[in-house]
Amino acid sequence: MATIASYIQSFQKGQFEDFDQFYHLTSKQVFFTLKKYIQDGMLIEDLMQEVYMKFINKVQDIDQQKNSMSYLTTMARNLAIDHLRKTKPVTFDEITVYQALDEHQVTQDYLWLLNHLKPEDKDIVYMHVVESMKFKDIALIVDMPLGTVLWRYQQALKTMKEVLSNASKKTT
Repeated sequence: MATIASYIQSFQKGQFEDFDQFYHLTSKQVFFTLKKYIQDGMLIEDLMQEVYMKFINKVQDIDQQKNSMSYLTTMARNLAIDHLRKTKPVTFDEITVYQALDEHQVTQDYLWLLNHLKPEDKDIVYMHVVESMKFKDIALIVDMPLGTVLWRYQQALKTMKEVLSNASKKTT
């Protein structure tokens, strides 16, 4: 049976005839690496394809003297983390609005929540949550001390929690 290093050596020469054996040899470890982060089996299969495509595209960069399996599993881990970041929920402490849901509805709900805030608080929340700006930069833009910006942001979060809490009480 060939080793991972011998497969990589042939891949670096452009010979991919043995890719099926390489896949069979490494796929379980890649699968379980992805499984640590992702629970959806279909998504894991999609990500596995992406891992192996990236692996093949970067096969020339692999140092045969180093642990190639580690390189492959690190690639899988990073891809899973990237996927989680892309689908990560936007949170206002305990308020969670999932971006993966109907984005139009999320946008409408978010704007509805913002409309319950004072204009200056709305700007601070918008710049931090939507624009991903740091509070230090926001303080410079709105010409307020950093402590005031942080306090206003916390007050805005409290207001939005109350609005959501009241809205959920009305619907139940």
